[in-house]
Amino acid sequence: MTRALVNGSWDTFEDDQLQPGTDIFDLEDGLYETFRTKDHQPIFLAQHLDRLFASAESIGLKPHFQRDEIETKVDQVIKEYSNPEQRVRILLVPGKVIIYTTPLDLDHDIYNGVSVISIPAQRKDPHFKTTNYSVCLNAYEIAQDNNCFDAILIEENDQVLEGSRSNVFWVKNNDLYTREKDVLPGITRQVIIMNSPYPISYGKLNVLDLIGSDEVFLTNSSSGIIPVIKVNNTQIGSGKPGPMTMGLLDLYATWMDNKS
Repeated sequence: MTRALVNGSWDTFEDDQLQPGTDIFDLEDGLYETFRTKDHQPIFLAQHLDRLFASAESIGLKPHFQRDEIETKVDQVIKEYSNPEQRVRILLVPGKVIIYTTPLDLDHDIYNGVSVISIPAQRKDPHFKTTNYSVCLNAYEIAQDNNCFDAILIEENDQVLEGSRSNVFWVKNNDLYTREKDVLPGITRQVIIMNSPYPISYGKLNVLDLIGSDEVFLTNSSSGIIPVIKVNNTQIGSGKPGPMTMGLLDLYATWMDNKS
């Protein structure tokens, strides 16, 4: 069971009722944001709210509360929970703002490198973080069944899009790339684009070229930067997180503290 703040009042839900993409997701279509806390402080909350309100305006969804009211409710939910490291979610649906939190439960072994699998799939509205999430949830569950951290979504022509819950970066010949369009404008992705000491180019590549990259890493708001050492059971580079990935990992810890 999950305890959530709904329009300022506490209520209790079955876990799957609040998970976009499940068969029993019990809410109308809307938007959501997920972010982590560190020492009970939200990480990059301003950027998440920027995206939430911009997306709401784009799709004609009127938030039930003003931005500062949502910030106050987020603070209330975080403080109600004893764990200093949390995964917080805001659900914005017609007539409701629902906020809840769960333990972050971060597995630090992922920073030694993870495996991913590619799956032909594409989100319906890649530029918005909508609750119409079944495509991504199904892909993620396939990845989990194959002992992979995430699924890389690919177009029909095998062009790499994004992860089911992440963005994708790759390094080739000391150049850092990510896809520019038709992917979610992830918050961690944007933090890297804005702060990276390594120049970033926008590009496209197919999954075979991804496997041939020198380094690959994923980004999401819960885990930050996640090195990828295998794609479809094929080793990436040396089979260990590469120097550019590790350099960005170290910097990201500082960016989180500064909430740049």
